[in-house]
Amino acid sequence: MIYLFGFFVSLSFTFLFWKVGERYKIYDQANDDPLKIHTKSVSCLGGLAMFLAITVTYLLDYRLLPIIVAGLFIFLLGFIDDLRWRDKARIKKIYKFAYLIIFSLISTKILLMAGFSINFIPIFVVIEILTFASIFILINAINYQDGMDGLAGGVIIISLIGFIVLGDILIAPTLIAIILGFLVFNFPPAKIFMGDSGAYFLGFVLAVLTMIYLKPYDFFGLLGIIFILGLPFFDGVYTNLRRLTKGNSIFSGDREHFFDRLLQKGYSVKKVLFICYSIQAVFVIIGLLILK
Repeated sequence: MIYLFGFFVSLSFTFLFWKVGERYKIYDQANDDPLKIHTKSVSCLGGLAMFLAITVTYLLDYRLLPIIVAGLFIFLLGFIDDLRWRDKARIKKIYKFAYLIIFSLISTKILLMAGFSINFIPIFVVIEILTFASIFILINAINYQDGMDGLAGGVIIISLIGFIVLGDILIAPTLIAIILGFLVFNFPPAKIFMGDSGAYFLGFVLAVLTMIYLKPYDFFGLLGIIFILGLPFFDGVYTNLRRLTKGNSIFSGDREHFFDRLLQKGYSVKKVLFICYSIQAVFVIIGLLILK
């Protein structure tokens, strides 16, 4: 069964790259960084483990090949960030913004050639813009949630359950199995992080699912899918608006995300996870009710 296969492949790769990260000190360094809540260095190769697990599993069905090819560019952008930019050589924000645009555009073109797009307004130029926007927004939205052990993976699983209810029986359940294999080592206290590479790729797959289930001129469908995307989407939009209104770059890190505020109120990490998972579940239920 493909789902069980995906889980064990992910579990194996995650364990392997946890050990590789420990052996060669490929870490997300703590270094008393005020933007990080972990106090010790942790392997940041979880994204590589998940991407390889997804690739091995998705290649069992040729229909999923375009997702792997297009997603490779998004993954590579995050992986370069994990290995080169993180803690070693901070790249200028304008360059990172440019790279995000370029790599998202490349992935957009590949998906369009493969028949995946946001066809909400069926005019080619608009389709291109919306397809690009969905990728750009969601990869960053998921990356914002990757600031606490177990959070990003958990809320994505809840969104994926929503897409399963809508009828997806391949992409979403397989990805759930792979994320679960990763969460065995990422649930607090985490032994490995997904890094930007994992967050970007998972956000990318959510964008693909959005492309599949959003129909032309279906405003209620758009609203329903936004709720299924849930907490990452709403927190991401709020974060960008907050930063822009303060005159800051959207890439200027801070500790003002929703989960940060809960932690600052004194809630434990596991209580924050429970609250965020619960809110995400409510959002997904609302989305499904709108769509049904």
